[in-house]
Amino acid sequence: MRKRVWISWATAIFLVAMVAVIASRLRSGSGGVEVDAADEVAGSELLQNPGFEEAGSPLPRGWMQDVKATGKKGVISRDTSRFHGGHASLKLEPNGRNENASPLAVSQLVDGAAYRGKSVRFSGFLAAEGGATGVLGMLSIVNGKPQNLEMLFQGSNSGPGWTEQVKVYNVPDGSSVQLALICMVNGRAGAAWFDDVSVVPLLPGTAAPGTAGAGEAGKPKENLSAAIEVDATHIVRQIPRSLYGTNIEWRWNATELWQEKEHRLDPLLVKLTRDMGVTLIRYPGGIYSDFYHWKDGIGPLDKRPEVLHEAGKNDRSRPYFGTDEALDFARQVNGELWITVNAGTGSPQEAAEWVRYVNGKSPRVRYWEVGNELYIRDGSPVSKATTIDPATYASRFLEFAKAMRAADSTIKIAAIGGANQGRYSVVGYPDWDRIVLQRAGDHIDFLSVHDAYAPLVTDENLSFQAVYQAMLAAPVNLAANLDLLTHEIDQYAPGRHIGIAVTEWGPAFKFDLNSRWVDHTKTLGSALFAASELKTLIESARVEVANFWMLHDFSVLGWIGSRNPEFPPNPDWVPTARYYAFQLFTRHFGDQLLSSKTEAPTFNSQTVGIVDAVRNAPYLETVSSLSADRSRLYLIVINKHFDRSIPAHINLHGFNPEPAGTAWTLTGNGMDANTGTTIIKVPGLVVPRQAENSEDAHFNRGSPTEITLGATQFQAKGAQFDYSFPPHSVTSLMLTMAAGKQ
Repeated sequence: MRKRVWISWATAIFLVAMVAVIASRLRSGSGGVEVDAADEVAGSELLQNPGFEEAGSPLPRGWMQDVKATGKKGVISRDTSRFHGGHASLKLEPNGRNENASPLAVSQLVDGAAYRGKSVRFSGFLAAEGGATGVLGMLSIVNGKPQNLEMLFQGSNSGPGWTEQVKVYNVPDGSSVQLALICMVNGRAGAAWFDDVSVVPLLPGTAAPGTAGAGEAGKPKENLSAAIEVDATHIVRQIPRSLYGTNIEWRWNATELWQEKEHRLDPLLVKLTRDMGVTLIRYPGGIYSDFYHWKDGIGPLDKRPEVLHEAGKNDRSRPYFGTDEALDFARQVNGELWITVNAGTGSPQEAAEWVRYVNGKSPRVRYWEVGNELYIRDGSPVSKATTIDPATYASRFLEFAKAMRAADSTIKIAAIGGANQGRYSVVGYPDWDRIVLQRAGDHIDFLSVHDAYAPLVTDENLSFQAVYQAMLAAPVNLAANLDLLTHEIDQYAPGRHIGIAVTEWGPAFKFDLNSRWVDHTKTLGSALFAASELKTLIESARVEVANFWMLHDFSVLGWIGSRNPEFPPNPDWVPTARYYAFQLFTRHFGDQLLSSKTEAPTFNSQTVGIVDAVRNAPYLETVSSLSADRSRLYLIVINKHFDRSIPAHINLHGFNPEPAGTAWTLTGNGMDANTGTTIIKVPGLVVPRQAENSEDAHFNRGSPTEITLGATQFQAKGAQFDYSFPPHSVTSLMLTMAAGKQ
């Protein structure tokens, strides 16, 4: 929980005086922000340069300082090394002269005439360190008199990351009203940062976007409707089949994928995986790959040694699911392997010998990766055993790549990396991507990143609506991160085609089982998130590989789960809702991505866990494709609304369909509906009662009947038609080109 930092009312008195000075400057025609007709629409941004992206002299454009009162109390600057969004933030560094009664500050005024007697939301992302406290304040000047001061606080004890601070502000009435937003710092040392500050008007009767009240199942008062445009003449790219990948781990017989007594692969898991449409299988695991020595997992089963899984734990098992078993599994499900070699505790020679062993067989393995998350330095035993800086990794990667390509020159090799962005900050070393790409870019085929988990809840007391809206908005942040990675590759390895491989992704609420959210990965809401993430990956031109985490397990992260909680394990494997969302793309979608555009109602989410707040996230999303022979057109449409259908007018350009179409629809009885998978009851393990949707609870009713995936027929009646998409659903519309129209 955030700790509120006390600031004396002397500070408020100073703010009033400071704003009065600024107001007098505005009256004399110096600075300020004018509101035009477009700004009067509820939801529009009222501030100028809210992200401090545009430099000025001496302050960022649009911002002002009372130099006489605060000019000697510290340093004000644009910080291009630390930011939440964009490429800069505002940094305030107080000194020993910075008194609480008159703190170092900058401010901006906007004309509030259009919002008299109404409400606005003011917010910003704040960070502080070294004993400083960042303060975001707002007040009004009504008929020349300051009124209604409100403040938000960010102390140094709140942690090193960005925190979004949000408050609803009631604008006083008066013949003349101005609003002042103030960024200031309390304390005599350290620094405070501000980024993406905002003042947004609210529609009458609505809660503040991004607050817990805003998300109450997302019930806007306006009518919901959407418009979808698809250009069948514009093929964006061939959709790589390698986007439909997953992860498995070698330990514990690959979570009982290998049946030890029968000496075979579990036939039900093989069937479920094949039916799911998985095309690529990352092996031998995430963290376990950097402790796995492949030679322990070959040869006669009874000769394989019992080995440790990872550093810091005494978990051991025999690698019965070794290289040959993994290759056989990939063959049986019509997929192929992606192998992560041990770059944490292994050697280049060991990796090269693995390439020779595998690619002397059939089928061969095309994709190889050097290490897993060696950039993490969180103090855990695993991190202490494997973490390295980017320069060391670049050198190590080059050694591995040279040895592995000497064994097979045709393989594709991935280096690990990632770009921190806001609260999603997992790479523990600055400039990791720059150093690795500059030093090793000529030998890298893919940059393997893990930038697509959400929401990883940190506040157990958040409402169901707030948590799920943050998760459902997270793909907006993923798209921005993929753009940032693309920019980094082009900047630091120019002229070199390096693809992005998102080798771990998926819904994740907690990695600690002692949480009331941990088992929510199995819900329909998580399936909507998975569909939206997959849409984002498909539409990112640089992404060529994606592997969701993970195929199956007895806990919470498996997209195939067990309904039997008995220990020792006796699994009853069934698909989760995520499984069916994935299957819509692999079985009911095309091969060629089309250009499409969707205009739809939006929602705003608040900061939750590692997910930064998002404004104007779409309730309805669309991705469209053609079959390889261009005879069939597909639209996958995701409705993220909790409880309302969204009617859409669909306009197809360059494709005249037959009247009858097929709609495959994944939905359920509610956002927290699920198929009844559960967590295995390991002795001594206590999992709290899980959170439920207070508006429409289904979590604890889990059963296969709570989730449905079925096909219906509909009438398109030409290239323009209407279709209503049910609440909390993913729908694939399939249309066939009318005879003689190709």
